[in-house]
Amino acid sequence: MPQSEFSARYRHYVLFILFLTYVLNFLDRQLMTILLEPIKQEFGASDTAMGFLTGFAFALFYATLGIPVARLADAWSRRNVIAISITLWSGMTALCGAAGSFWQLALLRVGVGVGEAGGTPPSHSLITDYFPPEQRSTAFSIHATGTQFGVLIGMLGGAIIADALGWRMAFVIFGIPGVLLGLLIAFTVKEPLRAAAPPTGSMWADIGKVWRLPGFMLISCAGALTGLAGYGLGAWSPSFLIRIHGLTLVEAGILLGLTGAIGGIVGAVIGGVMCDRLSQRDLRWQLWFPALGAFASAPMMFAFVLWPESQAWSIRDFTIPVAMVFMLLGGIIAAFWIGPTYAAIQNLAPDHQRTQASALFLFMFNLVGLGLGPLVIGIASDALAPSLGDESLRYAMAGGLTAVMLGGGLFWRAAPLYRDYLLSRPSPT
Repeated sequence: MPQSEFSARYRHYVLFILFLTYVLNFLDRQLMTILLEPIKQEFGASDTAMGFLTGFAFALFYATLGIPVARLADAWSRRNVIAISITLWSGMTALCGAAGSFWQLALLRVGVGVGEAGGTPPSHSLITDYFPPEQRSTAFSIHATGTQFGVLIGMLGGAIIADALGWRMAFVIFGIPGVLLGLLIAFTVKEPLRAAAPPTGSMWADIGKVWRLPGFMLISCAGALTGLAGYGLGAWSPSFLIRIHGLTLVEAGILLGLTGAIGGIVGAVIGGVMCDRLSQRDLRWQLWFPALGAFASAPMMFAFVLWPESQAWSIRDFTIPVAMVFMLLGGIIAAFWIGPTYAAIQNLAPDHQRTQASALFLFMFNLVGLGLGPLVIGIASDALAPSLGDESLRYAMAGGLTAVMLGGGLFWRAAPLYRDYLLSRPSPT
């Protein structure tokens, strides 16, 4: 087993480095969210255009390039692919601060997407080689909390920097650290030996094999629908709090950063630890747990979007809408799916197709979720605006949340297929 090559201390060090990579991955990706309103005002863009910028312009290249880059990582070095990728996306993020027009910024966001295509799938494959099956949901959940720290730093730090120095400096300041982390990865992270031979067939044949793994298609579609609601809600929440609840940019950044980070971190860790314990009794819990998280989080998120803006607390001129309570509770429950789902994908896939399996799942998750989620809500908001005004954004976001329930149903259906396949294998890894 690859994980037996390394001490527990070194395995935890690598997990920490990959966690930091994920922090910057989401920080650079989500920074656009908190800066959406000042960018929109400077370039005079519509909600539809900003939905394209925050979602589809990034996600199309991020999702599609993830598959060939993952194949390269399976055949070459996952560590080197991660190091090169983080250097590229961080450099592109810094350059976003120099954009002179909406379309220049869109092209630079494409560059960020190209770089980030090589971040998550190789990291997932490395974690699988560093940790045994009974620890993977927990390891993946800890790794996944990097997204919440990225959201916290991006929302809070981005708002403060943009308020003091302008939105352009926020991109510059947050783009630089990734170059240094890329060097650290290249010189300190070891590439584990892999027993299986590198892929030699065509990329499309390998994709077909992964797609036909029992339960994989259902898991991928479930993740895509969950992502559609989650990314749509996340991208437009700052604008929602500013337009509907009357918050300032800094207030929205602080509240969303803190509630998102606390909810996501607590939920992801609880979900990973509980799933590792429950799935040792019944492997179906690996996907039952994400399903329950989806079903239970939906009512909370509906309450966040629909709760009256007149109900709020004021603490020393700082406004806290009551709706944020439901955002926090919903965020905890919604994060249950993250670690267990990523672990399930890695448990299903053969050794030298794990990076490709992760990339194929993320292709669905990001193209539908990140690509269409913000865009669909932006289009719906513009369509409803003539009759509802600023309230159009509220109801566009509520409509997007219906996808969560569909995703939960697909997770539930995939659970027995997943269990039966793993039990039929002579020696699961």
